[in-house]
Amino acid sequence: MKMKRGTDHHWHVIRYKGNMAYYAKCKCGYEYCCGSAFPKEVGINKIYPYCPVCGARKKWYNEIPDLIIGPEWD
Repeated sequence: MKMKRGTDHHWHVIRYKGNMAYYAKCKCGYEYCCGSAFPKEVGINKIYPYCPVCGARKKWYNEIPDLIIGPEWD
């Protein structure tokens, strides 16, 4: 049986409290490091055009990351 491609077209960029990295998160649950907040390399510098897990083509992302309060493993 062939798996269908995801339909979510938006990377949700987040940042965890106490962590200097930016993470892009897909609706399917896939999450990866897409940038950092270190003084030399501030910003989002690696956004994939698709999600490698569900195959959804990504067209947009939020430029200002949302701050998640709490540890990243919760």
